[in-house]
Amino acid sequence: MDSVQRKIYSSSPTGRVYLEYYELIGGDPFGCTVGMPVEVYEAVYERYGGEEGLYKECIKQGKSWQELLGTSGKWDEIQY
Repeated sequence: MDSVQRKIYSSSPTGRVYLEYYELIGGDPFGCTVGMPVEVYEAVYERYGGEEGLYKECIKQGKSWQELLGTSGKWDEIQY
């Protein structure tokens, strides 16, 4: 991650928690995208209270968000 990306992430509460997650766990940020299963949405926004809560739980458990949610995170890919 370059300094510009860090500056952008550090400008919001969610971004700051993601930076902490990135330093401890690594990996891409969680993104709410087209095709995301309802179960994933409910887990993130109802169980964890949003992306900040998701990252905090990941840090607490030492898991990536993909591991915590049991998904590859590639739900927006077209399935044939």
